[in-house]
Amino acid sequence: MIIKKLIPYIILVGLFVFSIKTNAQVDTTTVHQINGKDYYIHTIEQGNTLYFLSKTYNTPVDVIQKENPSVNDGLSIGEKIFIPLKREPETTVLNSGNYILHTVEKGRTLYALAKEYNIQQNDIIIMNPEIVDEGIKEGQIIKIPVLKIKEEQKPEKEIEETSQYITHSVSAGETLYSLSKQYNVSIEDIKKVNDGLLNGLKEGEKIYLPILIEQKRATTSTIFNNTLSPTNVMDSLKMTLVSTDSLKKKSVYKIGLLLPFYIEENEEIVTNALQQKEIYPKSKFAVEFYHGVVLALDSLANHDVKFELLVYDTKGQDSLATKRALKKLDLEKVDLIIGPLYYSNFEVAAQFALEHKIPIVSPVKQNNKILLGNQYVFKAVPSKTSIVNHIAKLTVDSFSTDNLLAIAHVNSKEKSLVDAYINTYNQFMMNKKDTLIYSSVKKIELINPQDIIPKLNKNRNNVIFVPSTNSTFVTNLFSALSNVLTTKDYKNCTITLIGLEEWQQFDNIDLEYFQTLNVFMAVNQFVVYEKESTKQMIQSYYDLTSTYPSFSSFLGFDVAHYFGNKLKQSGSVFLTEEEKIKLTSLQFNFIKTGIESGYENTNTNVLGFEDYTLKKVN
Repeated sequence: MIIKKLIPYIILVGLFVFSIKTNAQVDTTTVHQINGKDYYIHTIEQGNTLYFLSKTYNTPVDVIQKENPSVNDGLSIGEKIFIPLKREPETTVLNSGNYILHTVEKGRTLYALAKEYNIQQNDIIIMNPEIVDEGIKEGQIIKIPVLKIKEEQKPEKEIEETSQYITHSVSAGETLYSLSKQYNVSIEDIKKVNDGLLNGLKEGEKIYLPILIEQKRATTSTIFNNTLSPTNVMDSLKMTLVSTDSLKKKSVYKIGLLLPFYIEENEEIVTNALQQKEIYPKSKFAVEFYHGVVLALDSLANHDVKFELLVYDTKGQDSLATKRALKKLDLEKVDLIIGPLYYSNFEVAAQFALEHKIPIVSPVKQNNKILLGNQYVFKAVPSKTSIVNHIAKLTVDSFSTDNLLAIAHVNSKEKSLVDAYINTYNQFMMNKKDTLIYSSVKKIELINPQDIIPKLNKNRNNVIFVPSTNSTFVTNLFSALSNVLTTKDYKNCTITLIGLEEWQQFDNIDLEYFQTLNVFMAVNQFVVYEKESTKQMIQSYYDLTSTYPSFSSFLGFDVAHYFGNKLKQSGSVFLTEEEKIKLTSLQFNFIKTGIESGYENTNTNVLGFEDYTLKKVN
């Protein structure tokens, strides 16, 4: 049976051949000036690594990471990386926006620092746990928590209005910290409405300040008594900034699906489970995802609302196929686009969506750069940074009085997540009434897993966060920790290991280790097969395809059901209020990432082992 016969909707197919460049795209001669700073722009190709970029451009890895925070989620082929010509000096206010740096002067004490910044000594200790054992020394860089500083300054600058927020023209010497105090808003909230301010502040630059014009009073002295709380700021970010034309309900909604079906390689696709091996391997994800989409839309359709699915074959990273498909979608006047999968193709499709004001969904892991400056993009799978927030909350809620360790494996590309975890944990902790009862997180850099043993507390629970997908390191760590628990000296010691979803794919780790080490993992998808709604979905899927759904099928079902239902109920997929939706394998809670940027799903599933079975704990 030819694939077209399988699809009970309109299918338009474009098949084109693409070529692969073999030479790295290293542009070491052309200098690009962006916001007053000079950069080389490097386009990522197959085999490129941060180490390769560092050596090629003679630029430290941490500088590249600072200029391109998205690389912490991995490098994507076709992604553009900005390489500064020279290393910039570290700014006073760090990227997290939650503390400033103070270099300790000769003779300075902890008490004197607390007095200078009008905060408690314990607030400084929380951000700098090494002080407890080592004290403070001349030349040492100390983190001072901004949110705890109690000084208040009165605004003096003139405020210029915009359509939604007020704007401020940056003067020489101004910092995010000084603006946060001047306008009585947090640094974090300023960054949220300015796409992160990754390049810092520039003199003469106009930035948004998260103070709604509607709350402005007659005199400037009252404006700041009525500023939004952080919660209200987040709510304001969730408000749609797009045209309201789409709010008019329709009887038929057109959805474009751009996936790598490789139809040319599949003269016919057999859906019988016994013959599924005949499907071209690279098209397996697309076919299974597609069937999930079909099932979801069928379940939503009724006499009043129908869905027309327009399916296109992007054939991997073939950008020509994607561009031709988009031209056809333009003629069809679609209401929603799902896909493509590859970063380079998605960039092209996202630009098309922006120009034509069509919402577009990335259903797979993507770099967060796809959200910047494009309020029509939805990212269904959260970034690792968002996942770390859930892990930090788990630690605060369940393990905050234990011995807390975070391992930065020196050869792991995810080691920067350790700092994100510690910073987020400290933020959560500082919001608690009595911070003295909470433990601080100790960062440990390791090459050899055995070196963690001396850091364990023999008489307490040791909670260890290990953001590494290096299977050899993780496997050896499991072995070392499991073995030490069998020794006499550590008979009163327990271990709780927290890691990433990739650990599920490590076949060389025995299930017994996961149980013994009380492992927790944050994962994007988790299917509760016992749920009645899940059982119904599985049965319907089997009736449609004569096969059982895979994770790709559940993913397609959940994405299509969520966005299809939004169109059905309100005529628009854009959020107007906070909502958390649970479907068969995903949870959705989309947050707008900037005033003119897209939406990221920030929900994830935190799983723990109980009786040798993974169970959801959040």
